[in-house]
Amino acid sequence: MHRARTDALPGFRAGDLILRPFTGERAMVVRVEAPAGVVVPPHAHPHEQITLVIQGRLRLRMAGEETELGPGEIVHIPSGVEHEVTFLEDALVFDVFQPPREDFLERLQMTALSE
Repeated sequence: MHRARTDALPGFRAGDLILRPFTGERAMVVRVEAPAGVVVPPHAHPHEQITLVIQGRLRLRMAGEETELGPGEIVHIPSGVEHEVTFLEDALVFDVFQPPREDFLERLQMTALSE
């Protein structure tokens, strides 16, 4: 069994975001800590993604649609679909990726936070 507190996971910075990955063989959960005002520019990846908002608010633009999400709301982002996020408030979200993001694991090994 692999168990941890999400706020104590090793993490890395991606701009103003703090990302704390937790991975299994076929899926990954990433705790994302984001200050208000951060924009994650349009991007796409081969990973299927599910985002769950724990606290704060964000605006998601995906496939020509825009929506706001708040605490307790969840959204599915299909593989290969371009999306963009603006954090409207300080936020805590959990992103689930399948398969795991190897780029995040490599980044974690190179630049892990000491928090």
